[in-house]
Amino acid sequence: MGDTEDVERRKQLSNVALYKLKNVWISKDKIKREIKIKLYKFLVKSTLIYNCGTWALTQTEANKLDTFHRKQFRNILDIHYPSLISNKSLYKICNETPLSVQIVESGWRLFGHILRRDNDIPANRAMQAYFNTLTTKFRGRPSTTLPIILNKELSQTFPQIKLKTTKDLQNLQSLAQDRGNWKSLTGRITEFARATSSDEFDAGSR
Repeated sequence: MGDTEDVERRKQLSNVALYKLKNVWISKDKIKREIKIKLYKFLVKSTLIYNCGTWALTQTEANKLDTFHRKQFRNILDIHYPSLISNKSLYKICNETPLSVQIVESGWRLFGHILRRDNDIPANRAMQAYFNTLTTKFRGRPSTTLPIILNKELSQTFPQIKLKTTKDLQNLQSLAQDRGNWKSLTGRITEFARATSSDEFDAGSR
């Protein structure tokens, strides 16, 4: 299963979970909004973002996922046309950030966890094999893979740090051993993703 298929499957499963709690969402007097949001995060969102740290999404796919996430929030809060609310206000009410930003953070946290593990585990062996074969040329447009996404996010925030060769991977492994430094690096990358997310400042009401 590829990332696109996995995301679509997660959307379907989260919609099923959302529908099962339909009576909770339509209750206006018995259940407070804060409780509805907590229930959504625990029972629906957790289904939606399961395994998201491994996803390598294009910008278009990430934007569609953010739109889907906001649509679910509007459903549980019973905000429908002609009622309008900006994306920024919606995130503030729900104490949330764009899902695409959360995926960036999850990816780097998982990456650091793997780098701290033994070199012989399958994930590390796969990464080493990937960087060892980067010199191989293939025809056509390259696929969007997790290393490509991670390298892009890294270069945007820390242009002095590279992730293109086996040596670069080893340097990051050394950096990941210090959990404090890795947490700081992940935080900086996540903050950059948050600052550049159009959802944070979009005044629309999609």
